[in-house]
Amino acid sequence: MHRRQQAEDRGQKKNIEDMKIRRWGDKKSQLLIFSASQLLLICLLFTGCATTPSVEKVQMAQVHYKLGLAYLTEDRIQEAFVEFQRSIALNPKDKESLKVLGLIYTRLGKYSDAISSYKKALMVDPNYSEAHNNLGVTYMKLEQWDEAIKSFQLALKNPLYATPDIAYSNMGFSLYKKGEYLKAMESSKEAIKRSPDFPYPLYVLGLIYAKIGKNKDAIGMFSKAVTIAPNYIEAHWELANAYLREGDKKRAIEHFRKVAESGVQEKSKEALKYIEMLK
Repeated sequence: MHRRQQAEDRGQKKNIEDMKIRRWGDKKSQLLIFSASQLLLICLLFTGCATTPSVEKVQMAQVHYKLGLAYLTEDRIQEAFVEFQRSIALNPKDKESLKVLGLIYTRLGKYSDAISSYKKALMVDPNYSEAHNNLGVTYMKLEQWDEAIKSFQLALKNPLYATPDIAYSNMGFSLYKKGEYLKAMESSKEAIKRSPDFPYPLYVLGLIYAKIGKNKDAIGMFSKAVTIAPNYIEAHWELANAYLREGDKKRAIEHFRKVAESGVQEKSKEALKYIEMLK
């Protein structure tokens, strides 16, 4: 997937966004190798070609893992959940299945189960940065900011971590929520250095600038975020409010209208109220 499309997807989900396509662990091309029926057939064939029981179990666990990923691409959550459980039953050290199971638990709002699953993955591989990051995101959902920051710091310790921009962005937002604005700014800027077209850290930096009274700088950051990700509703909302603080009603209405047209129920209603007030 091209970087710009990734950025727009991640921009619409503040937290993490890694956490949709990269969240599920494999690239799309890996998911398209087998259809569900082919995977099941291969699963049956493995019993005849494995040289030892342990190898056979690991192979069959991988089949269930790939089938789980295929179900996830179709948003068949329960069926995916079952396949990842089967994978882990066959191979309790399958860190990828443990990580994706954690993502499903997070999506279902079962945060304690998600934390447990990520910690099991980290027992298998303490340097598993994706699991550290996802654990941090779960702590963010619980507003346990200190625990979240620790998880992101651990993710960033691994020099082989492929997407440090995500952990830096999440850490920046967590620091912002703690009121540690200077550190939040530094973390967000580190994310932007590594991924200039990732809208989330631009949005976070905009929040920080707005909070410390640098409204024009905030407008600059929010504007960049919506240029990269035109459907980034949270950034449009903040940009509208920033223009309102500047007394620019016309531009404020423009961005409130974007929010109103988004279909996000609560925000749409609020945006319509602002538009009526500002006319």
